[in-house]
Amino acid sequence: MGSGKQTTVTDSPCASADAGLFRFLPDIQVIELLMAIFIFVTIRCLRQGRRQGLVVLPVVALGTDPGCLRPGLPEIPFAKAFEDATQATLIRFITPTAIWKSLRYFDLGSEGWLRRSIAVVDEFAYEVIRTRREELSSGEQTSTARSDLLTVFTKLRDEDGTPYSDKFLRDVCVNFILAGRDTSSVALAWFFWLLNRHPEVEKRILGEIRKITEGRGGDEDGELVFKPEEVKRMEYLHAALSEALRLYPSVPVDHKEAVEDDVFPDGTVLKKGTKVIYAIFSMGRMESIWGKDCRDYKPERWLKDGRFMSESAYKFTAFNGGPRLCLGKDFAYYQMKFVAASILRRYHVKVMENHPVVPKLALTMYMKYGLKVTLCARDGTKVVGK
Repeated sequence: MGSGKQTTVTDSPCASADAGLFRFLPDIQVIELLMAIFIFVTIRCLRQGRRQGLVVLPVVALGTDPGCLRPGLPEIPFAKAFEDATQATLIRFITPTAIWKSLRYFDLGSEGWLRRSIAVVDEFAYEVIRTRREELSSGEQTSTARSDLLTVFTKLRDEDGTPYSDKFLRDVCVNFILAGRDTSSVALAWFFWLLNRHPEVEKRILGEIRKITEGRGGDEDGELVFKPEEVKRMEYLHAALSEALRLYPSVPVDHKEAVEDDVFPDGTVLKKGTKVIYAIFSMGRMESIWGKDCRDYKPERWLKDGRFMSESAYKFTAFNGGPRLCLGKDFAYYQMKFVAASILRRYHVKVMENHPVVPKLALTMYMKYGLKVTLCARDGTKVVGK
């Protein structure tokens, strides 16, 4: 900040929970912990052909599969409540304070909807926490050792040696799922849509994947599963995903609130309680920031001598910046690269003709009508899904 003093801002109801959880771990250890858990669960799920490989965040956070991808795609109360709570929260953002507080007091409209949705999420989370505590206290051993966040932090103690409360564990795990549950999938949806419009980019990604995997065979079951070191070498894919996030950030608008008076570098005075809103979607399309080709999809802008070069977090704000830089940034990139490369190596993703693709008004930039595609096997002989 321009005044030279450190200003703290708050931007999440669970921010204090996050700070409490990780305050005793250096940042690099936190990132390594999350990455290790994600890689272990993802590779294990893919090797075993388990459907929850595509809904890995609840598995990583809570160690349980909510069943979102069961045959027939049944409606899951926990997943529906998550979606409903997100939409109700958006309504609160655009409703005058006096009105939404009145609705909350009388338990009406969107506020009643929000309360009921949170109750369903809480019921699911607390039941998982209760069951996990019973497992750990009884010394019960499962056939596969648990490595989810809930198990890890249920075993930990705070600085006073006291176990974390159920509410604290609930806040941490639910906040983790909320932060990553839709953001990565939304980013991938826009990425595949862009690839459909830019086949030359898809061709380069396939060339990179082919070069990286040359000389190695499939795994024991005949299916090639990318190794972590191979995913890290996918420089052009990393650039293509970053370019998609620049044009279609998963969170299009963000805001902060100053907890004390401060002054911006340009002299703008911020009083305590001032909300600062910045449009990430608009910033990614500003000529003054990205140049005259700001509206073009050009992964090459992120490359120098064939290597990915990241931009300043204050220029590329999809993952926030400064003290609020997204803790799961590397986690998200690994997840997206792993999934995108696994799909593209096997299939060509073709968007259905005349399918409308427009953003939906929400906290996360979903596609209003989803993304309807046909998956064609790379040999071109078979349509494998729609």
